[in-house]
Amino acid sequence: MQQVVLMKPFQAIGVARNRQLIDGVISSLPLFRQVSPCHVAEVASHARTWEVRRGTGICSRGAHLPGVIAVAYGMVKLALARPNGEERVVRFVNAGETFGEASALFDRPCRVDAGALAHSMLVVIPPRTLLRLLELDPKFARRMLGVLAERVHALLGELESSVRQRGPQRLACYLQSLARPGETPDAWHVSLPATKTVVASRLGVSKETLSRLLRRFSDQGLLAISRNDITILDRERLARVAAGGGTHDSSE
Repeated sequence: MQQVVLMKPFQAIGVARNRQLIDGVISSLPLFRQVSPCHVAEVASHARTWEVRRGTGICSRGAHLPGVIAVAYGMVKLALARPNGEERVVRFVNAGETFGEASALFDRPCRVDAGALAHSMLVVIPPRTLLRLLELDPKFARRMLGVLAERVHALLGELESSVRQRGPQRLACYLQSLARPGETPDAWHVSLPATKTVVASRLGVSKETLSRLLRRFSDQGLLAISRNDITILDRERLARVAAGGGTHDSSE
């Protein structure tokens, strides 16, 4: 059973100051590219750190976030609960990424459940400092607009894939997005960011379907699989599957 801790005022949840870590995280966030160092320092002076254990809920749908949340290290999942008690993971938030911009800045309830997939350190940036920076710095305002626009575009892409793509195509696209060069030029490496149950939820399929698709890709020579570590053996064929050709099963 996941422990859920709703975000409360800083003193109540043990959020602490760690200025060196905060400065490093905030200055490297894409959100603050081209923002003057003095403005970044002002934002950092109001931010706090919050350490959360794996499996801890950060906030529940309907709660109000105390600010924009940046992940210093670890990983956070954002998910929507389904009526049957299951969930649909809509995003993994990795180190160096943020979430909660729209909810925090517009003082709207959070629309998703957020939970830590690993031991994580979060940086909480209060909205008042960001709202002030939006008024002072046009470059930051454009960056914030760009971040929000990218999120909308990504969500529309997710919706399109869930409507138009079947399981094999979604999995192939997802593996391509995670692939990194391996030890040999022809082999690319993928490390699944979470358990197969969570990854399946991210793709909108059951764990059984995900396991079946991975076995099929392996049997066809596209992949070599060792637990959560995957080697792509044939990128061209996998790309054809991602494009809607190759492996296909109308039941998935």
